[in-house]
Amino acid sequence: MKSLTASLILWATLAASSALGQHLHFENIEWRERLTDHFALRSKSTNHDPARKYAEKIWDECVRVMPGLTDDFEKNEFRTPGGSKGADEAPYRFTVYLVGTGDLYTQVLMKQKERSGWDDTRMRMCRITRNYADPRNRYYVLCKADPENTGGGGERDLTPAFVHGTAATILEGRGLTGNMPFFFTAGWGYFVEHRIFRLCRVHYLDFEKYYKDNDAKIQRGAVLDHQESWTTPLKKMCKKGERINLDTVCNAEVLTLTPNKSGYMFALTYFLVSTDERITKYRKLLAQAREGASITKELILETYGYADDAALEKDWYEFMESRDFR
Repeated sequence: MKSLTASLILWATLAASSALGQHLHFENIEWRERLTDHFALRSKSTNHDPARKYAEKIWDECVRVMPGLTDDFEKNEFRTPGGSKGADEAPYRFTVYLVGTGDLYTQVLMKQKERSGWDDTRMRMCRITRNYADPRNRYYVLCKADPENTGGGGERDLTPAFVHGTAATILEGRGLTGNMPFFFTAGWGYFVEHRIFRLCRVHYLDFEKYYKDNDAKIQRGAVLDHQESWTTPLKKMCKKGERINLDTVCNAEVLTLTPNKSGYMFALTYFLVSTDERITKYRKLLAQAREGASITKELILETYGYADDAALEKDWYEFMESRDFR
């Protein structure tokens, strides 16, 4: 496995055209570009962190489960949901845009709105989260500054969002879709976070506020947070019978999410790729998605050879209570 340092091969300034066949998604904006083996990192008014440090680590985790990514990238076989190429010539690189000022982020978002037809709600969410993925799975944008400041300032660490979001976007790209279910993409994002950090720090809701509003007893090792691995509290919950079933996880939505549902989305993905045999079936799921199938609970049961929910849940919960879930 190549080190990240060894994979950095070019650092240049982009003007109207892109380097080595990589598409320039935001014309008339000059970016400083740094290429790794599989990523084009483009920054303006900031540096290339955290992408510089973690991009190839994300790749390593993704390609381990999805080896078809190698041809997608190295032979430029990547296609958008509409069938367009990812780059003009091989190799294709996933592009990350790192934005250092609020006014530049506004400019980027307006160009995205014109291209994708986003409504005001979607635009507002992108400003709140400071990041978004291209619907055609070609790139990821992070605003490191406070989007409400016209200049810089208000920077915060977006490393977790970068790792989680980039992994999820690459998964969708491999599935040739921009519409995978939330539990599937978020679960994969959490799994890659865990593999790299042994932590899951992207929360789609305020966990502390949720626990406070629901009078939950905050005890280290008993609830999910961003400071320790989720496997320990999830293992305890599962052993105590505090379980969330397969149907609930597969129908999870952001607006009705809870910390425990978040944890069980992560745990389900971990289970689905926990052995070589299961990874093979996970690849089959993605192959079916590439043929137009929707990833549903029913498709998971069929692909993994389970007669019903209870049969999968039996193996899933046993895995969560085992030493392999760590």
